[in-house]
Amino acid sequence: MQEILSKKEIGERVKNLRLESKLSQSFVSEKLKISRSNYSQIELGNQFPSFNTLYLISSLYGKSYEWLLHGDEKPVKAKPKPVVKDAVKDMQRTLMKFKSILTELEEEFNRIKRTTVKEIQEMESE
Repeated sequence: MQEILSKKEIGERVKNLRLESKLSQSFVSEKLKISRSNYSQIELGNQFPSFNTLYLISSLYGKSYEWLLHGDEKPVKAKPKPVVKDAVKDMQRTLMKFKSILTELEEEFNRIKRTTVKEIQEMESE
């Protein structure tokens, strides 16, 4: 089971990355497009980074989300949720209905086309 995320541990990992790279909080906060104060709170472990900030930190240092959040590179295998399966089934039903409607429209178009051609031929023969 996945351990509970610790703001302090995430903050320490982020801070260590910055220090190893010999960067200032001001420089990193500019790159992340957040205030220095906000960035400082992340490093202190007082707040979680947003998903966007987490993405930018992982890109800046070439680390994975997993490493930033949990301290390891092991991918977490997520089981497909029933909601996704239900959505796929619903989409399949919708596509089948759409296919049926398209078939009906094609038949209607061909009927109109045949009728129009027949009417034109009758007009020409008069």
